[in-house]
Amino acid sequence: MKIPIVYFSSSGNTEYIAQLISEGLKFANFETELIPFNSLEEKSLDFNTFKAFGIGAPVYAMSLTPNIRDWVKKIPRVNRKIKFFLFDTNAGFPGPSIKNIRKILEQKNFEFIGAIEIVVPTRDSVFDTNLFKYVKWSRRNIERSFQFGIILGKIIRMGKGVLDWSLTPLPFSRVIGAYFKVLERPFYNIFSRLFGFNSEKCIKCKTCEKECPTKAINFQERPIINHNRCMFCFRCMRNCPTNALFLKLLPKAIYFKGPKNIRGYISPDQLLEEYKKRV
Repeated sequence: MKIPIVYFSSSGNTEYIAQLISEGLKFANFETELIPFNSLEEKSLDFNTFKAFGIGAPVYAMSLTPNIRDWVKKIPRVNRKIKFFLFDTNAGFPGPSIKNIRKILEQKNFEFIGAIEIVVPTRDSVFDTNLFKYVKWSRRNIERSFQFGIILGKIIRMGKGVLDWSLTPLPFSRVIGAYFKVLERPFYNIFSRLFGFNSEKCIKCKTCEKECPTKAINFQERPIINHNRCMFCFRCMRNCPTNALFLKLLPKAIYFKGPKNIRGYISPDQLLEEYKKRV
């Protein structure tokens, strides 16, 4: 039986961690299925049929992204204890992100077996756009994500145990997180109005509309943005093939296209082969 791993990734970093965890589970002789958030509509997930599953996303305002939070709230209660694990990528201030999602799922009869939080080298990849040129992936974090998958496999096989590698919250993180929650939507609403559009570069491929995780973009002759739905994830800009979309504050900014653009990147399948040789 496959272990589904549902994830949302705005820059590709969370997808990378999901892939590393997946390869670790494969090393532990489990089959996995990576499910990007944007493909969830095509899936009919019956959680009662799973032995275990995982959920991952970046941290926005000391919580997992709004689309993941809303989706988790809609997951129906299960008839028996189904194991789950969580992971996130963050800039070093994850707050109560894991704890909040864990609480929601446990109230629906799911059983928590593990969590990992990874501080990514790019930290902020929206305003500090050139940072990816000067930082590198931590080999330790890459291997740790892989090992997390291996140990999860052992826990799932034994039927018991918890592996909590979440970060220690900062003092008053719950209070700060509560303030962020109030300010989050107004922030997205204001800053999403700073998106610029170059009609001469646009090839009308509608990639921006397809890539938007909250369906905030309706492409007509140009992308029309619903500012009440946009969560400022920048998937539209990163995936635009002609760079027709840009941020007015940083019109000449170059955004990295994924974890491969960062020094120190190791492909998940390469890491799996390395571990196989060690055995």
